[in-house]
Amino acid sequence: MLHLKCTITWANSSKSEVGWRCPACQNVLQELPRDYLCFCGKLKNPPVSRTELAHSCGEVCCRIEGCSHACTLLCHPGPCPPCQANVVRSCGCGRSSKTMQCAMKEVVLCGEICDKVLNCGEHRCQAECHSGKCEPCHEQVEQRCHCDKQERKVQCTRETQDKRCYSCKDSCGQPLPCGHHKCKDSCHAGSCRPCKLSPEQITSCPCGKMPIPAGQRSSCLDPIPTCEGICSRTLRCGKPAHPHQCGSKCHLGQCPPCPKQTAVKCRCGHMDQMIKCRQLCNRADDARCKRRCTKKRSCGKHKCNTECCIDIDHDCPLPCNRTLSCGKHKCDQPCHRGNCPPCYRSSFEELYCECGAEVIYPPVPCGTKKPICKLPCSRIHPCDHPPQHNCHSGPTCPPCMIFTAKLCHGNHELRKTIPCSQPSFSCGMACGKPLPCGGHKCIKPCHEGPCQSAAEICRQSCTKSRSNCGHKCAAPCHEGACPETPCKELVEVQCECGNRKQNRSCQELAREHSRIATIQLASSMAEMSRGNYMELSEILAPAKKSNKTLDCNDECRLLERNRRLAVALSSGNSDTKLKSLTKYSEFVRSFAKKNAALTKSVYETLTDLVKLAKESKQRSRSHSFPTMNRERGSWCTSCASIGIESVSYDKEPNRNVVATAHRDRCWFPATSIMEVLARESGQRRVPVPSNNAWGLKK
Repeated sequence: MLHLKCTITWANSSKSEVGWRCPACQNVLQELPRDYLCFCGKLKNPPVSRTELAHSCGEVCCRIEGCSHACTLLCHPGPCPPCQANVVRSCGCGRSSKTMQCAMKEVVLCGEICDKVLNCGEHRCQAECHSGKCEPCHEQVEQRCHCDKQERKVQCTRETQDKRCYSCKDSCGQPLPCGHHKCKDSCHAGSCRPCKLSPEQITSCPCGKMPIPAGQRSSCLDPIPTCEGICSRTLRCGKPAHPHQCGSKCHLGQCPPCPKQTAVKCRCGHMDQMIKCRQLCNRADDARCKRRCTKKRSCGKHKCNTECCIDIDHDCPLPCNRTLSCGKHKCDQPCHRGNCPPCYRSSFEELYCECGAEVIYPPVPCGTKKPICKLPCSRIHPCDHPPQHNCHSGPTCPPCMIFTAKLCHGNHELRKTIPCSQPSFSCGMACGKPLPCGGHKCIKPCHEGPCQSAAEICRQSCTKSRSNCGHKCAAPCHEGACPETPCKELVEVQCECGNRKQNRSCQELAREHSRIATIQLASSMAEMSRGNYMELSEILAPAKKSNKTLDCNDECRLLERNRRLAVALSSGNSDTKLKSLTKYSEFVRSFAKKNAALTKSVYETLTDLVKLAKESKQRSRSHSFPTMNRERGSWCTSCASIGIESVSYDKEPNRNVVATAHRDRCWFPATSIMEVLARESGQRRVPVPSNNAWGLKK
């Protein structure tokens, strides 16, 4: 039951050219509802009565539905109940009858032969007693054509009983009354028409201008005389208002082709030209060109594409077939512009949420989503945790995100922040499981499943030590003894003084040792050939391998000379004297005594910074200290007075100190702050690095 106001609003909003569709019965109606009637429709605006049914007139319904009897109940909603009146119903052949209620749909059959006259009016039905009409007659009737050339059998009907002849559509072929020609008409009833060439039928020449005198032709075989005039018969060419005429002399038969031209203009106006009459295949005013229309149809999407188009609106005949807003049905209107109308279909069943707590009452427009429910989801979940999401209409529930403790794939780590829905995780460390080769472990990141497939082999490097040099084999994983391949491990070599350094492969270094040993053996043999004494144990002893295989160059010799001069003269440059006179203020020494751990950490950091600057190929190296207060920042700046620049950045309390050591200007103090503290506390002197330890140039 719907409110009148709601029904009127529905009808006004959904009305179209064909009418409006009732949301209750789905019938299409033309008239809009305007009046409030009782259930049976007899009383307008029924009054409210406490003793009677609401919206009812209180009288007998008297509606007729499905049969000829009126409803005997009082005015009521909904359809009328089945009719209870007693009626007498006969069987199909009418021989027997039975009394039953009108609403009963039982078929009465007597079981005897029907014996009703069939549709042909001659034969009778031989089937058992049945309901409804009898089947058409199955008997066959013979028919002959009018010209007695063909025969056929057709189904027996009232029409075929009265008509025993038919036309076979072939040429008649019967002799005409003239006795010289045969009938050329199709098979027909009755007598043939007279001969077209008989003197009675032809009374003039072919053009009709000269009459034939009586007695000139006595038979249809006599020639038809022609006149000397022009034929002037109307031809099919030319304009419709002024068609062309035959220009030949009076003649028999069809006129020859017209030698003239016709101005032809198609209906769309694209073609306007003179065409020979013999090339015309239709009327001049009905000519159509082959040009296809390129205008858009009314939908704005498709082109007309019609040959010789004269339409103005260009209506699109294609169906729209776009999916409506409900997402279930297609638009059944012709292709159109704009959005499709809303789906007119409605459901008259309650729409519940998944748990049934929320409901939308009918009519429910097609495409309406299930109501939103704020209760917890009531579905069965794979885990025992309480659901963290509300009732929903999705096909699957969201994954459970409660944290649980689970091991990684390789059982390396136990984490307590893994969601319940996640079966496992990768910790990122190396797998470490033994491989089938037996000599290596899996180096892939922590993973699930087997480390190697059935067709996969180990590609890791062999870790066995070589017998000659001690380095690893480094060949791909193999079985048995390691192959004898050259060792490509890089070894650092230097000269005797240590100034020059270079990386060489182990193979080249072994080749160099062999060359040196060969030279030494050759020189020893030469000394023995001269008669000099040589220790045999020194010749046969294995050569000691050394990494000092490079030769010193001029720079090495220059450094060695400067070193000897400095030792001999026991004097250095002014910079060295300045470095040896390093003094620390009272603030630095007192703060260092109070904060020994910080002093040690800063001293080691600055020492490493100077070492990196000396060894680096860059001009400078920097280090940023953590955020510290003003007192510690000032102390760090004072401690960096060994050729290191210190700069403070940002404001309190985020101020930090950045120390920068330049390769050519940084140096180590002769007395470090740690040595000063140890001396003042009575401890032994702490050794400090030498300025020449990293190749300091003097």
